Amino acid sequence: MTVKNKKKILIVTDFYKPHISGITTYINSLTNILAKNNYQITILTGKFSKELSDIEINKNLKIIRAKPLFKFSRGFYSFDLIKKYLVEKENHDYVNIHYPLTEIFPLIFFSKKKLILNYHCIPDYKSIFLKFISLYFYSFGFLSMIFSNRISIFCEDYFYSFFAHNFFRKKVEIIPPFVDIIPNLNNNIPNLNNNKLIIGFLGRVCVEKGIENLIEASFILEKKRIKHLVNIAGDIKDVRFASYVKKILTKTKNSPNIKFIGKLKESQKRTFFSSLNVFVLPSINSFEAFGIVQLEAMAHGIPVIASDLKGVRIPIKFTKNGYIFQKGNSIELANYIIKINNSKSLFIKKEIQDKCLLHFNEKEFTKKSLSLFN
Repeated sequence: MTVKNKKKILIVTDFYKPHISGITTYINSLTNILAKNNYQITILTGKFSKELSDIEINKNLKIIRAKPLFKFSRGFYSFDLIKKYLVEKENHDYVNIHYPLTEIFPLIFFSKKKLILNYHCIPDYKSIFLKFISLYFYSFGFLSMIFSNRISIFCEDYFYSFFAHNFFRKKVEIIPPFVDIIPNLNNNIPNLNNNKLIIGFLGRVCVEKGIENLIEASFILEKKRIKHLVNIAGDIKDVRFASYVKKILTKTKNSPNIKFIGKLKESQKRTFFSSLNVFVLPSINSFEAFGIVQLEAMAHGIPVIASDLKGVRIPIKFTKNGYIFQKGNSIELANYIIKINNSKSLFIKKEIQDKCLLHFNEKEFTKKSLSLFN
């Protein structure tokens, strides 16, 4: 396919690399697949840091960053992104919106016919003021699905839990994410730090992750005199979550069993996961719609314990590579950690990887993703 004949896709998302999240991980997988299949890709995203370039070009991928007008909560709104969208959409064959997108209003009313919507999650805020933001995202998410030709979702479990989403079944394509399996692993579960059980968490250090439940579980393990270490990997300097970080740092300041190891680079992940006996994802609200990080742990042969949130429970439900506990129930979480500690032979690294690969693999992801743009 010549450059002139390449199909052009405009991907629109509020955040992209170097921002780290499940959504950016998914978009990165998608762009790699599309680039391999000779698509020309433009990513229109927000310039969330002044250090980032306005435009980057790398072979089949072009990144355009828009200046934010104002920030709120954990995101921003950008008129510049809307202005750039109006120009760029005319030069592309497809528009691929990754939702939630703050600028969905009025952007959705200017979208062209070939619109693919990747529906990731709906923000869930607790305060009365921020509830209006949740309503905004739900309402315009619903409207976006009406305007879309196709809707891509991770799993039915999360998507159809929302009111009236069943209406869009004919448009929906279920495309689970995938991660690369880590080769040449030692099948023995590691037992480091003087036979301590090593428990890991990796993600944003914020309220929806339910980290305080993991902390409470650690306190329970300590009372039961179970030697363990909880390694919490995540950016504790993120100003968006400063009050929450302060709260949990205060709560754990006297605990010798909980360690905050900071934000990890991609190159540090293998060492982190390889050191674990078990990975925990204790999320508590619908900001978490799946938890790709669970697949990363399984790709390293590590069993996972996750909360029973719709969507989040799917990787374990499909693979049986761990246990699902009632969200917020620290006692049940602690009991499952103990169960894994007492039966290490129950989870073999290679078997964990094989079961993960069976349900979440690049072949299916590629086939279904390419079908969206044909």
